[in-house]
Amino acid sequence: MRKVTLIAIALLAVSSFAFAGEAQIAQGKVQAVSANAVTVAGENGEVWTFEVTEDSMVIAEGASHKSENLSAVGKKTTMDEFVRENQYVTVKYWEQDGTRYIKKLRVH
Repeated sequence: MRKVTLIAIALLAVSSFAFAGEAQIAQGKVQAVSANAVTVAGENGEVWTFEVTEDSMVIAEGASHKSENLSAVGKKTTMDEFVRENQYVTVKYWEQDGTRYIKKLRVH
């Protein structure tokens, strides 16, 4: 568990400098997920689609182990490996030219 926490802290420190613009936060249930995007529905009925970048980070139970296992067999980690429909998530994102990009997605 300590290893996971340290990895998350290190990634947060690196990723906080990676993007320009003010970060925003959205919360809700995942409606759709693919390797490239996540769609989330908020409690007030608003629906957002977020694009995945190489710097997008996921915090989920078991994510570091799964990532290590995928790397060990030469597979690239993708968003749909860690996030499923109907999961409750908090997304920290930034918006540029009308597109929302995931900075950090936490699965609850």
